[in-house]
Amino acid sequence: METADREGKPRLWLAALDRSSPPRQVPNVEGGAPRFGPGAEIFFRHMEGKPRMEGSTGFVYRVRPDGTGLRKALEQPVLTMGDVSPDGRWLMAWAPLPGNGPPAQQVFPLDGGPPVPTGAIFSWSSDGSSMAIAGDFGAIVPEGRNYLVPLPRGQALPRIPAGGFRSEEEVAHLPGARRIDETDVRPGPSLDFYAFYRGAAQRNLYRIPIP
Repeated sequence: METADREGKPRLWLAALDRSSPPRQVPNVEGGAPRFGPGAEIFFRHMEGKPRMEGSTGFVYRVRPDGTGLRKALEQPVLTMGDVSPDGRWLMAWAPLPGNGPPAQQVFPLDGGPPVPTGAIFSWSSDGSSMAIAGDFGAIVPEGRNYLVPLPRGQALPRIPAGGFRSEEEVAHLPGARRIDETDVRPGPSLDFYAFYRGAAQRNLYRIPIP
């Protein structure tokens, strides 16, 4: 998890879901958006500079749970960071396209090489057997809708059209794709199990005198 310290700096913590041990801080690390990689390695984003209209620039790093082995995972800065594929080969991120292009959803190979534009957001199951595909700010796939897609054995990505997905139909026609009318879907151990987000907001109405 990520939480701010007394100085407002984002710090990373590890917590056991069964409460078998108290939470402990990952030492000497400042960053957010933590994701687990293979071997319990932690990927996170360290923000650089002040936020701008399109977001805040940051670099993705990787570190062991004890705070050792800190190193940069990508040389290119990203605006937001998403999932890491279970095989540790790909990272989902929203970042400027090569050549100072506009920001776009891309998967970055962690072993080097050019990123692959996706046109959509990918979220992998823990075993890498499937992924959820959602729209980028409601484009391609409308908000409140996701597709669960099985992945061929040994492959971390579906067949992505050149330049990324350009329509919901292209996503829906992937082999075995299943439409889920929910928000922020996360795939489980099979296409029959998944998690999703539902939120509710409550606000109070106030009145103040105007001089």
